[in-house]
Amino acid sequence: MKRSVPPEEDIIKILPGHNYTIVHKINDAPDRLEFKLHNHDDIYEIVLLHDGDCEFVVEGNTYKVERRDIIFTRPFELHHIICLTDRTYERTILYLKADFFREHDCGEFLDIFENRELGTGNTVCAALSDNELQSCMGRILKYYNKRAYKAAEGAIYEFLYLLNNAKSIEDNHYAKNERIRDIIVYINNNLTENLKIDEISAKFFIDKYYLCKSFKKNTGYTLNRYINYKRILLVQELHRQGQTLLQASLNAGFNSYAHFYKTYVKQTGQPPKSMN
Repeated sequence: MKRSVPPEEDIIKILPGHNYTIVHKINDAPDRLEFKLHNHDDIYEIVLLHDGDCEFVVEGNTYKVERRDIIFTRPFELHHIICLTDRTYERTILYLKADFFREHDCGEFLDIFENRELGTGNTVCAALSDNELQSCMGRILKYYNKRAYKAAEGAIYEFLYLLNNAKSIEDNHYAKNERIRDIIVYINNNLTENLKIDEISAKFFIDKYYLCKSFKKNTGYTLNRYINYKRILLVQELHRQGQTLLQASLNAGFNSYAHFYKTYVKQTGQPPKSMN
C-alpha cells in the first residue's frame, strides 16, 4: 500500500525578505509514496530531475520524464509526480514567488511559463537542457546553501535566460487526451459560468458517464471537484486583490457564500477565514 508523502514535504520554506528558494531532495523506494496532486497559487516551480523513473502529470497531460529533463509549472497548474519503480527519485527544485519577476524587473523571463496553454509545454528535455542550464542550477543551489543570496539571484537570472532560450518539446514527449485538454481549457475559461456536467458533455459530444470516468483518469480529480478546486483558487486570488470573501466567492462562480463555505471546508478541512 502506498504511503502519502508527509505534509511537511509540501511546505515551501522561503526566507523572510526573499522571493525564491531552492532545495535538493532524494527519495528512496519512491514507488511506495503517493505524491499528492497540488498547485502553488503564487509560485513558479522548476524541477531538474537528476534520477528516477517518473511521469509528470499536469492538468490532464502525462509527461514521461528522463534524467536531466527540466519540468516547470506556473501558479494554479495542478500537477504531481508518479514514480513508476523503486528507482531513487532525486531532483533539485527552484521555487520563484510571482513577485520575483516584478521586484527584479525581469518580466520577459515569464514567457516560457505564461505563453502557452494550461498544462502544455511544461518540460525542456535533456537534449535541450544543456550543461549550461544544469550547471547553472547547481550554482544557484551552492550559492543559496552558502547564504550568498545575491550571487544566487544572479545565477537565477542566467538560468531563466537560458531556460527561455531552450525550445519546449511538446511532440511525442507527453501523452495527451485532446478532448479532455479542450474540456480543461473550457472550464478554466468559464469558471464564473454555471458549469454543469450535462451541459459540458453535450457541448463536447461525449457521454457524461464516460466524460466523468475519463476526466478522473486523466486529472486525478472528479469533474465537479476540479471545477470547485479551480473556483477556490480564483476566490483566493480575488481576495488577495482586495475583494471580500463574499464578493470573491460570487465572482468566482459559486452560487452563494454558503456554497463556497461548505466547499472550501470540504476541500481544505478549515474555514475560509484561514485565507486572511
